[in-house]
Amino acid sequence: MKARLTASMAAVCAMLLLVAVAPGMVPAVAQEVTIDVHQHAYQRGFRDGFSYGRQARADGKALDYQTDQYRAGDRGYWAEMGPIESYRSAYQEGFRAGAEDGFSGERTRLEKLYVWTDPNIDPDRGGDLGIAAEYRNRGWRMADVASDIGFRDGVNAGLKDFRERRPYKPTDHGAYKDAVRGYSNALGDKEAYRSAYRDAYENGYRSGFGSGMGVPR
Repeated sequence: MKARLTASMAAVCAMLLLVAVAPGMVPAVAQEVTIDVHQHAYQRGFRDGFSYGRQARADGKALDYQTDQYRAGDRGYWAEMGPIESYRSAYQEGFRAGAEDGFSGERTRLEKLYVWTDPNIDPDRGGDLGIAAEYRNRGWRMADVASDIGFRDGVNAGLKDFRERRPYKPTDHGAYKDAVRGYSNALGDKEAYRSAYRDAYENGYRSGFGSGMGVPR
């Protein structure tokens, strides 16, 4: 009886760990990544919006996030995630927040969403921190794994280089060169993964580094 109760309690605890993060909420500890659909939609929208806002500012345009991409709200979505309406709502909330921050240059939310809080974490030295296993267990697609992990790694590298007054060189980092963090054979073609990871890494690096000398538009 006691054994059954213990097992039941463990199951409940496991379920609680996977409770959906409400759209717009920021995880308390960034490196404890939970691959939740709402959280994924918000973060995907945030980084897309951040890139849009940053580019609008660079081009001298007014901020108008009512783009086709925003209205569709389906980047990173596939049917197994559940109702598109729920995903779209979280994506659009993230897009609006990201567009505002990218346009203004504010990076507080970006850092809260993506920065590792453990100073010992170094993507350039490899390791997946258990993230890839969670993606695989939930059947996520290669493009989502590569873009999520690549963007996060890039943000951290960009922030680090900016704070240490290093030049803008995302391609100098070991994580970018290897481009296999989070990869497994089950995901498919390794070179396709590397390409998606590097694209996301450069976007994340640019977002983390911020504006300044040597930063491409």
